[in-house]
Amino acid sequence: MLGLRGVTLVYGPPGAGKTTFAAWYTYSNYERIFWVSVFEDEVSFRRNMAALGYDFGGRLTFWEAPLIDAEAFFGTLLDAVARERPQALVVDSVTEALAAGGGVGAIHNILYRAVKQGGVDVFITAEEEAASKVTYIADNVIKLDYEVYPYGAVREAVVKKVRGGRAGFSLPFVIREGRGMVFLAPVASTRAAVERLETGTCLDEVVGGLYKGLLHAIVGPVGAGKTWLMLKAARSLKERGRKALYIAVSGAGAVYADRFGVDSVDVGLNVEEMLAAVSSWDGEVVFVRGLEALAAMYGSSALYMVLRILLQTARGGKAVVVSLRDLHDLDILFDVIVRVEEKSAVGMRGPGGRIGEKITC
Repeated sequence: MLGLRGVTLVYGPPGAGKTTFAAWYTYSNYERIFWVSVFEDEVSFRRNMAALGYDFGGRLTFWEAPLIDAEAFFGTLLDAVARERPQALVVDSVTEALAAGGGVGAIHNILYRAVKQGGVDVFITAEEEAASKVTYIADNVIKLDYEVYPYGAVREAVVKKVRGGRAGFSLPFVIREGRGMVFLAPVASTRAAVERLETGTCLDEVVGGLYKGLLHAIVGPVGAGKTWLMLKAARSLKERGRKALYIAVSGAGAVYADRFGVDSVDVGLNVEEMLAAVSSWDGEVVFVRGLEALAAMYGSSALYMVLRILLQTARGGKAVVVSLRDLHDLDILFDVIVRVEEKSAVGMRGPGGRIGEKITC
């Protein structure tokens, strides 16, 4: 886990998931939570959180408190916190207090008294325009990026500061009903160990197989056999007791997956749905075909963004394999590269195998 102790600021644009982030972290780490909302009533809050999988029940005390006077508001809040003695206090959000003017001093006062004197961990949310006013008093700062593209929404948590811990990295995530906030990259600072998986195909010879924790590229022209090789490997892995998923972007090759008896999902041209499918898959290997449709329609930057997230996802312990006609000058993102020609393959990069030799498939 991130180890957020003291004062944590979570900020970002509307819809980024600030409330969900605070709910995810406090639900997982505390037994007694005092939640203050300046814009949501308790019934709506509990219903929305339960739908995400965060049913706080009696662990959470909820206080609906629209801001009128910041000083009076925070003074009353301190008294309530002293009575309830929670382990964590969430103030969602402080934007209104700061916009009203004079709120910074009051916020600093409650943070000092709650954390330094009461031993309570405090989580405050804010919109981007207000965050700069309180960043300096936070022990931990999490920025949530949220971008909506024609091909789906992309969310990332940027860990900008963690007291006594590692910072300066991002964690892509999705928000799903019943599962809440699901990170596509490991939250822990340690990288998952690399494990080799035999596929029963020529991949075992050219690069040693597939590797959990690494991002793989199978590259070659149209008709070279990339889809056939991925589906054959997926079927062989299934026969060996391994769980592999084939994801078709924009319907690419989906019909063939059924013929091979492989678990598959067609996500259309929707990056958010693709990332959700990856996050919900509890198996060891994910094959993705059709990503180049993104580059064709929205440019190479779209392909780069998705591949970067898939690389982070692989670091969580899955073997992630994508097929491409060309590397698009993005070869730096791949740990393993296999070039496929008609009925043969060559390992271009990998931790094992006969790199550089052409092997008949």
